Amino acid sequence: MRYFKSLFLVVIISVLICLPLKAEMTIEKLFFDNSQPFHLKILKVIPEEGLVQIGNDDAKNTIIEFMDYFCGYCKKVHSELLQIIDEREDTRIIFLQHPILSESSKILANMVVAANMQNKGVEFHNALFGIEGNINNEKIKQIVKDLEINGAKLNIDMSKEEVKKIVGISSFVANGTGARGTPTFFINEEFVVGYISIEKIRSLLK
Repeated sequence: MRYFKSLFLVVIISVLICLPLKAEMTIEKLFFDNSQPFHLKILKVIPEEGLVQIGNDDAKNTIIEFMDYFCGYCKKVHSELLQIIDEREDTRIIFLQHPILSESSKILANMVVAANMQNKGVEFHNALFGIEGNINNEKIKQIVKDLEINGAKLNIDMSKEEVKKIVGISSFVANGTGARGTPTFFINEEFVVGYISIEKIRSLLK
C-alpha cells in the first residue's frame, strides 16, 4: 500500500506534465474509479507512444515490466517473456522505460519511443535485447537499417521534448511503484521486484 500511495503522488505530477500529450486518465478517475485493477490504471497514465506492447489489449493476463536496455537481468528475462507470449494467446506484455543505469540508457529509451512513433517500437525493442555482446553505435545503426526505420525522423523525434517527457513519466511511475531497480514487474496484480524465473511467471498467470 505504501508503494501505491507513493505512486498516486507521482502520477499527479506525471499527469500534469503529460497534459499536452495524450494521457487517458484523469486524477479523479485514478483515485476514485475502481472499475479497473491498479496495474491497468498505470497504463492509462503513460501516453500510447510510451507503451511497447506485445499481445492484444483484451488479453486475460497482463505483464508489465519496467526495464533498462543495459540491464543484464532484463536481457535474460526477455527471451523467457517472449517464450510465454508464444505459449499463451491470452497474455500480453507491456514494456515500460525505466532508464536508470546510465545516460546511454536514457538515449536508448528515447530511441525506442521515437521508433514507436514509426510503429517500429516492438521490433526495435526486441532487437536491442537481441544484440550479442555490448551495445554500440554500429550495432544500433544496423538495427535501424534492418528494420527500415527512417533514421532522419528517428533522430529528430528522439530529441523532442515530447519524447523525453514520455520517458520521464514512465520512469516517474516506476519509481512510484517502488521499482528502484530493473527489472520490476506487475504480473497481473502481483508486484515483483527483480529477476523472476519463467516458472514463477507462469504460476502467476490466470
